[in-house]
Amino acid sequence: MTDRRRTLNDQSAPRLKITVLRRALGSWGAAAFVVTNMIGTGIFTIPAFVRSATGNGLSALTVWVVGAGIALSGALCYAELATRMPEAGGECHYLTRVYGRLWGFLSGWISFVVGFSAAIAAAALGASAYAGKVFGLNPDALMIAAGGLKITWAAGAAALLIALLSLFHTSGVRPSGRLQTMIAGAVIGAIILFVVAGASSNHGDWNGVLQGTRSSGTWWVALIQVSFAYSGWNAASYLAGEVVNPRRTLPRALIGGTLAVAILYLALNVLFLYAIPADSWKAMIEVGDEAAARLFGTDGAKIVSSIITLTIIGSVSAMVASGPRVYYAMAREGLAHSRFGHLSLRTGAPIIAIFAQAIVAMALALTGAFEALVTYAGSAMSLFTGLAVASLYLIRRHDPHHAPHVFRTPGYPITPAIYLILVLTAFIQSLKERPLPTGAALLTIIAGIGIYFIAQSRGWLNDAPGEE
Repeated sequence: MTDRRRTLNDQSAPRLKITVLRRALGSWGAAAFVVTNMIGTGIFTIPAFVRSATGNGLSALTVWVVGAGIALSGALCYAELATRMPEAGGECHYLTRVYGRLWGFLSGWISFVVGFSAAIAAAALGASAYAGKVFGLNPDALMIAAGGLKITWAAGAAALLIALLSLFHTSGVRPSGRLQTMIAGAVIGAIILFVVAGASSNHGDWNGVLQGTRSSGTWWVALIQVSFAYSGWNAASYLAGEVVNPRRTLPRALIGGTLAVAILYLALNVLFLYAIPADSWKAMIEVGDEAAARLFGTDGAKIVSSIITLTIIGSVSAMVASGPRVYYAMAREGLAHSRFGHLSLRTGAPIIAIFAQAIVAMALALTGAFEALVTYAGSAMSLFTGLAVASLYLIRRHDPHHAPHVFRTPGYPITPAIYLILVLTAFIQSLKERPLPTGAALLTIIAGIGIYFIAQSRGWLNDAPGEE
């Protein structure tokens, strides 16, 4: 306990000698990373599964509202954590400071293996599949078929997308922020246009929001699915070392971005319920195409596919930029090889971390066999965001006088308690309903513990980062 208290309170603790990230990202750019991280494949694939699981429109909307509450509670807590420790890395940085090096390493390990790399690969495949619909291409058509090697068009296009976005983000955080701001603006505008045009088409039925059967009793399973759609609300915390005036910028980005996405999600779900009759709902992935086809016809479905493609590309771009900041933070803390802390002197970007992540994500995209990884990634990451939120109680106890100029979580200690109770309940229910992917998440964490002690014993975690 003494060591932990010293870690929490000693702001002059020695640091590794390492080049530092440049603070060049403003409130709009940081909020854009939150929006584009959150709005991805989830909102355009999960609503039909949620509606089918809950049995009626109102119950489905309730799940989305509760999911928004979880995300907002987490964002409020992270706003305080980020202003107390305004450096890159998100959970990895927080857990290292509060719980110790092992937990920081495990958070970064999960992020690298599945939290970012697998999610990037999955989203990139989704983008290429929707692009195929727009241009009339078959995403399952083989691009390469030599011997035992088979790569589909969708997989090849996904890998190429990852490579191009990774190269772009080596240009530094300022160009990255501009790109995400443009994509976020286009996505928000397109979604609003879709909702307004669809609601004004007179081709749906507002009774669809109310009609349906009684709840099927799988409400918590639906909440797990919705939580995946809301994942990404903590994106700005990963770039905390690159935002200007972090004590003002980070709370605005985290809270504002999460609220904006929650409103858009609810609007989209209401539109889907309006467009698709109550007796036509089934567990389908292409809910956006189905709704657009009923509202606007075949051409409308193509327009929606174009919007979805742009949206998912924005999500891929945000994750490509955010993930390497975690690995950079690990190198800074001595929790990863020093090369992950290598920054370009010209652009200030963590180029080695970006390329390492790109290689793993591209490999996953080319195999096309990682849907289970995305499922269990949500379980693993929820545990670590929960640990980060719980750390607020320890920090507050060791800082009774409250550091000046720090964002204070509204409703503390109730707000973090709400987040922790809901996340823990969802995880337990996931372990019951989906034992294989959730159990795999626990096994991955256990594997990370072994890797940490092996790496520590061999001195792999003690190198100082190099410079370019």
